[in-house]
Amino acid sequence: MKKNFFLAIIISLILSGCTSKSVSQPMIDSKSSTSIVEGKCITGPVDIEGYGDKGQRLANCFVQYPGEPSRQDKAYYIVEDICGQFTPEFISNLLGQKIVSTKGPLVSGLYNCSYYLNDKDYVMLILDYLSVENQKKGREFIGHTIKVDENIPMENFYAVQEDGVINTVYLVLNPNKFISIERSSSKVLEGQSVLQFAEKLGSQIKDYK
Repeated sequence: MKKNFFLAIIISLILSGCTSKSVSQPMIDSKSSTSIVEGKCITGPVDIEGYGDKGQRLANCFVQYPGEPSRQDKAYYIVEDICGQFTPEFISNLLGQKIVSTKGPLVSGLYNCSYYLNDKDYVMLILDYLSVENQKKGREFIGHTIKVDENIPMENFYAVQEDGVINTVYLVLNPNKFISIERSSSKVLEGQSVLQFAEKLGSQIKDYK
């Protein structure tokens, strides 16, 4: 599964002709703890390193970063600090499992967060600014079948390996921006469980860009 994942990344980068954005990685201030009451977070402002304005913690534990003055619409735009926005509490509530730790990107210019269920198994969210159509072509090139889940309340597709295992699920924010869901192995969120997680995640971010 990991071999196919890295091969797909290489193919998609070749097809897209895009380069990763060089954007600094803002992080939520460690002094701003997240208070939870009965599975929900207490809403309120959150200090974010590198931002003059505060972020906003929602009841679902997602953190909205300060809006950019240049935006011409009122939609919320997902930014690059995935661990900071998609907090472990937020992901834990969606999974129904405790997140024991998180790990951000190991390489500068990549935007992802790994949510560990134990010392080795994790679910990873990845933000990419690449062509969605090229992702589909890359997956088909390595023998994956592309399908759409009608239960996910936003544009999506997922890649199925030749052995029938769901490899990656994609939640599309625009034609050149998406969040993909990866796992450390196919045994993490087996079968339809990964799609059920994607459905819950999609219901929370369907109005974001």
